[in-house]
Amino acid sequence: MKQAQASQARGSETGKAHGDSLLMRDFVLVCTSNFLAFFSIYMVIPVLPVFLEERGYSNALIGAIMSMATVAALLRPMLGGVADRRGRKLVFAWGTLLLGASTFFYVAFGSALPLFIIRFLNGLGLAAFHTAAYAMVGDLAPPSRRLQAIALFYISVDVTIALAPLAAEAMKARWGFTPLYVVAGAIAVISFLSTLLIRESGEEAGPPEKEGGARARVTTLQRAIFTATMGFTMTFGILQTFIVLSSLEHGIEQGELFFTVFAATLIVFRLGMGKRADRVSRRPLIIFSAFITLAGLVILAFSAKLPLLVLGSFVYAVGFAYLPTTLSALLLDHTPPDSRGFALGIFMAVFDGGIGLGGIALGPLADLWGYPAMYMIGGGIAASCLLYFFLQTAEWRMAAVRPRRDTGETRKAL
Repeated sequence: MKQAQASQARGSETGKAHGDSLLMRDFVLVCTSNFLAFFSIYMVIPVLPVFLEERGYSNALIGAIMSMATVAALLRPMLGGVADRRGRKLVFAWGTLLLGASTFFYVAFGSALPLFIIRFLNGLGLAAFHTAAYAMVGDLAPPSRRLQAIALFYISVDVTIALAPLAAEAMKARWGFTPLYVVAGAIAVISFLSTLLIRESGEEAGPPEKEGGARARVTTLQRAIFTATMGFTMTFGILQTFIVLSSLEHGIEQGELFFTVFAATLIVFRLGMGKRADRVSRRPLIIFSAFITLAGLVILAFSAKLPLLVLGSFVYAVGFAYLPTTLSALLLDHTPPDSRGFALGIFMAVFDGGIGLGGIALGPLADLWGYPAMYMIGGGIAASCLLYFFLQTAEWRMAAVRPRRDTGETRKAL
């Protein structure tokens, strides 16, 4: 307990040392490198299934090859632990380098087994650099602007989702697959080179505590955050998988508009996430944004006309713009700097796992009872996870505040 308090104190001192400034050199470089790496990734993702289909692979095999990157994401907690012990910059750099090197291999191989390996290496590079970059953002952001910092970090990915597939499609149509893979690999290498300019942030948080062989543990608060994250990313997983199909069932042929409205809304609202949002207590903001997300899901479940689809997409995205960012801000607020990589590794593994699990676990319900029932059951699971978060964080806050009453100390409200 004393070690955790000392580590958190060091984190606060680091934030004070940086003042209240956010767009400092290293923070901008982290977001830039993250943007370049994800631009490389999202140049490959939309065209690789087409590449595989042209070579005669079945949908099942294409899905299995594409999912190998998600399998690698399960290693995020381990890679986050390495970033805590060996430094963020090291893991960030070799992750982007691995991403770039493995992307070049798409040029040389077109058969199934090598592509399984290449996709896994892509995913391993992603898991490494993104986990380390996220931990760096937690180190560099002043505590008073942490939510805004995370929002800007998320935007560096949101913009690539909007732009990279368009660039990839244009390149494929003009030059074919091979030049596209070369350009995507080169962009990832540029991302690697930019990481070399970033100064190590983990050193300021102090070395890992080794007294008594202490190991990072998942706290009650962290468990509640991970549970809420899993529940709500499952809803995004089912929307990502089935929104086009459910729209077609209602006679709406523009189901893809969900993704356009979703991405645009995320960018706009996260750009507007300034100091004012950081002044709001995390817990009420999480609960409020979760309710907005659920409201959007309900509208989408029963959207029989295009205006309702657009409205539901917008409402869902408004809630989702704040929800994972605030959950991760709360996680960083109450995680010692020397175990941030490990905690964020679990957070992002849960995030990726929830998206993947949503379509797999709830998809059969659409065959049994239809798409609206599937969406509502997904929303019910998310609401149950939110209830767990509400109860556990209420108990955690009471337990945290009670011992401090005699000393007159106050604790920042959740």
